[in-house]
Amino acid sequence: MACSRKLLGASSLFFTVSVLAIASHAERPNPVRIAVYWGQNGNEGSLNETCSTGLYAYVNLAFLNVFGGDRAPVLNLAGHCDPASGGCAALATDIAYCQSKGVKVLLSIGGGTGNYGLSSASDARNVSIYLWDNFLGGGSGGSSSRPLGGAQLDGIDFDIDTGRDDYYDDLAKNLFMQYNSTVFQESGGSADQVGVTAGGGFSKSNATGEKKKYMLTAAPQCPYPDASLGRALKTGLFDHVWVQFYNNPACQYTAGDPSALQSAWQQWTAALPSASVFLGLPASPDAAPSGYIDADTLASRVLPVVRRAGNYGGVMLWSRFQDVQTGYSAKLQSVANKSTADGPIGSPPVARSVAASSDTRIRTYVIAGSSSLVGVCLFLLTFFYWYKKYYGIFPCQGGSKNTPRIESFLQKQATSHPKRYSYPEVRRMTNSFAQKLGQGGFGAVYRGKLPDGREIAVKMLKDTKGDGEEFMNEVASISRCSHVNVVTLLGFCLQGKKKALIYEYMINGSLERYTFGNNSIQDPNALNWERLFDIVLGIARGLEYLHRGCNTPIIHFDIKPQNILLDGSFCPKISDFGLAKLCHQKESRISIGGARGTVGYIAPEVLFSRQYGAVSSKSDVYGYGMVVLEMVGARNQINVSTESSTKYFPQWIYDNFDEFCCTTHEIVSSETTELLRKMTIVGLWCIQLTPTYRPSMSKVVDMLESDGKDLQLPPKAS
Repeated sequence: MACSRKLLGASSLFFTVSVLAIASHAERPNPVRIAVYWGQNGNEGSLNETCSTGLYAYVNLAFLNVFGGDRAPVLNLAGHCDPASGGCAALATDIAYCQSKGVKVLLSIGGGTGNYGLSSASDARNVSIYLWDNFLGGGSGGSSSRPLGGAQLDGIDFDIDTGRDDYYDDLAKNLFMQYNSTVFQESGGSADQVGVTAGGGFSKSNATGEKKKYMLTAAPQCPYPDASLGRALKTGLFDHVWVQFYNNPACQYTAGDPSALQSAWQQWTAALPSASVFLGLPASPDAAPSGYIDADTLASRVLPVVRRAGNYGGVMLWSRFQDVQTGYSAKLQSVANKSTADGPIGSPPVARSVAASSDTRIRTYVIAGSSSLVGVCLFLLTFFYWYKKYYGIFPCQGGSKNTPRIESFLQKQATSHPKRYSYPEVRRMTNSFAQKLGQGGFGAVYRGKLPDGREIAVKMLKDTKGDGEEFMNEVASISRCSHVNVVTLLGFCLQGKKKALIYEYMINGSLERYTFGNNSIQDPNALNWERLFDIVLGIARGLEYLHRGCNTPIIHFDIKPQNILLDGSFCPKISDFGLAKLCHQKESRISIGGARGTVGYIAPEVLFSRQYGAVSSKSDVYGYGMVVLEMVGARNQINVSTESSTKYFPQWIYDNFDEFCCTTHEIVSSETTELLRKMTIVGLWCIQLTPTYRPSMSKVVDMLESDGKDLQLPPKAS
């Protein structure tokens, strides 16, 4: 076979051959990612000493415990330094050391004591500016004016233990919007700067071109939803959420019973699909009144359960001082390392044999045999094809030629993309691709389940000759979105030539299933006029979010019924971002390499930009208008004569507007007739040939929510 090397040499009674063994998970220095709070006790050691242990992935500096409400912000790091006299600026050296070791250092705001709170949206904005200018990448006053000197922390942590959740969502949004970096460009064959990371992070390029990424994290209390951070977490902007599973008996591990913790854990992980969720615990029995779990029990009984969640992130410990006293994190890493000799804690047996490419240790096995080479060759053939079946490639195969480019892109978004799965995990989640949901131009879609029981749709992408643009577009665009009318990307797979995207499962399928084509469902109760209007409005809101709500605007370029999915309540969700483009916040026009989209929904300027103008978000408006007119046309079931049917359908609607809006096969109320009229007028406005004549999606939402009697037909397109 092509992958095998010819075995040379004479036969012998004792034959030795080295075989690349089944990839086994490497022994990692730290099998558990640990976040810890530092700064509230002078006896916990220095920040440099904390990071030099190699035990932690994240260190939260605790706390900025005075802010908001026109208060002068105050940093309180206990006995470590005096910020009022500028003494904390010396920590810049320790912070730089931590970051050089790969430890993320964040500023935690709030805490159990202090005087903080936000009084208004304007107050939240002012606090975000202060945080950005004094601890992150902003500010023009030099390092002397910053409490921590020239240090640029890796993000802001919300540890809000007092007060209600008023305006913390605004604070998160404003932090998210503080810096608008350049975005993904398709130049030079690589993915360039990505300014806003999905699920929360945002980035800035320094003078050397290196991109600094900033994170948002939070530490809510475990009863869901947290009273102080509930609204903020719903924004979907947080990278990591370390939930405090202590001081609350209703949702913590108690007397050997993990059921309450497991139930609460499932609730939190399901509610935060775009964030990594950490199990927050006290590092000693003295650190909290209740909720302590010893390291052996945590590794053997609790982690195998919580790791089943697709967005499990690790463990958060309160606090560094207690950890120094008990050695908790060192013991946890030690016992967890023993438990993961064959793979991650709690992972299924097959998964334990799968190694990420960067963590694989190749083992060599010696096979003794007879003088004949036949047995060895048969073994090699069996091994190669077994490996191909379970891992997607032969052992000596690499990925497709665009795999290095995609890997580089993913590395640059290290904290932003959703969970990565191996190909064997995808096989298990889909029961070996047993249930096929559909087939598209980029590949097939299969139904499956995550380890935590959530249903998913897995899109297996074809290995085309392209440069991986479709895969990167979806990861870069959907990942950064958090909106009820945009589908959620839960994970992805990139292993060899195998590429997959994992979405939330939409039980009612696509919009096309209900209103278009010969196989559409004609049940009048499935999509009545009121529900149809709600779908039209939901799609508009989703597009408005993509065009204006995202920190980095997104143009979809393929709005059509097949790409509108419906959940169990018929809530529409925009999907399939393979053709999407990201654009600068202030850009109104973008350039594209060629026409993209589906015939019948492509805006004229996408095909003929010189005649109709530059490509912009108005291209999505056109596709949306065509979808709306098709929806109302199919639902109305208007009889078009043979002579009239040769006309462009929207033109026929314009010429027969009154007949179209007043003729229906159903008995409807005047309110329903008004909905039909409103949708039709909006659709006609959206498909104007000249982009500038089309309304923005914000205007479309306003039109749909307004009194339909005030809407007028647009000028007749020629």
